[in-house]
Amino acid sequence: MRCGLAALLLLCACGNLSNEDIAFVEALPRKNDLHVSVPVQSAQPACALGEASQWAVGARDTGDKLNAAVDAVLGIINAIRSSSPTSRKPDLRVWSFPDQKHPGVQMEASLLRVATQPGSDPATQPWSFAIDAQRDSGPFLEVLYAYFVGSDARTGQGVIAINFDNSRALQINGPTDPTGVMMIHYDLGSPRTIRIELGATGLGLSQFSYFFSGNPDGSGHFDYFFPDANGNRFSLQTAFTATGAGKAHMSVRTFGGVTGTLDECWDATACLTYVVDPLNLTPVCRALGVPVGLCPPQGDPLACPTVP
Repeated sequence: MRCGLAALLLLCACGNLSNEDIAFVEALPRKNDLHVSVPVQSAQPACALGEASQWAVGARDTGDKLNAAVDAVLGIINAIRSSSPTSRKPDLRVWSFPDQKHPGVQMEASLLRVATQPGSDPATQPWSFAIDAQRDSGPFLEVLYAYFVGSDARTGQGVIAINFDNSRALQINGPTDPTGVMMIHYDLGSPRTIRIELGATGLGLSQFSYFFSGNPDGSGHFDYFFPDANGNRFSLQTAFTATGAGKAHMSVRTFGGVTGTLDECWDATACLTYVVDPLNLTPVCRALGVPVGLCPPQGDPLACPTVP
C-alpha cells in the first residue's frame, strides 16, 4: 500500500487556506494519533523461564506493520491538509488532481460537513470524507471512505475504509495489498482505541481483527496475530502496564495443526514469570521432556502484574 495508495497524492501546497478551509482540514485524522504504541523492550537479560517472545517480538513487529498501514492511508489525507481545495461550497470542499505516479488516473477527494441541528455541540459534528479515482475515461471508483465525528481530529472518533479491490481495478495498488476492504475504527478519547479489520492477508499482516487500547499512563491492551519462526500461529489478547509488564491469553495453532491455548505473564524486561503451556511450546516446558499436556504451570502466578 505504501507503493500504491500512499503515492496517490503528490499535491502542491499552494494557495491560501481560508479560516473555513482550516476548520475543515482540522477535522481530518492525523496518522500519529492512530498509531499502536506498546512499551516493548529491545534487549532482555537472561530469563529463568525464557523470554515472552510473542510480546517482545510479536507485539513490536505487528505494531510496526499496523502503523505503516495507517501511515500509508493517513499520508493521503495529510497531503490534502496543506493544499487549497479546487472547489468550495458552504459545507463541502473538493480537491481534484492527476495522480502523478499513475499516468491517466484522475483523483478527487471530497470532505463534507454533515448538517446538524442549530446549536448542536461542536463535539458531535459529523464529517464525511471520500477519495475516488478514475482511469482514462472510465468511471470513478471509491478507494477510500471515512466518516468521523468531532470538532477536531484530536478528540474525535470515526471509521476509515480502504477498498483494495477498486485500487486493483484502477491498477494503482501496491504489490502487498490485500483484497477486499480494510477498516480502521478509532476513538481518540481516553482510553484511545484503534481497531483494524483486515479481511484478507496482506501488508505483511495476517487476516485478523487487530485491537489496541491505550491509556494516558502508557498502559493498555493489544489483541493481535503473530506467527513465530517455527510455524506456530498465535492469536493473542494482551494487557500491559506502562513499564511493559503484562499478561496474555493466546489461542494457538501449531505447525502440525494442533490447537490449544497458552497463558503467560512477563515482567518489565519481557522475561516470563508465569506460564501455563499445555502444548509444550515454551522452552521451559520443552526442556522438561514431558508429553504434551503434562507440563505443569511454571513460575509464580503471584508474579503476574496488575493490568488494566
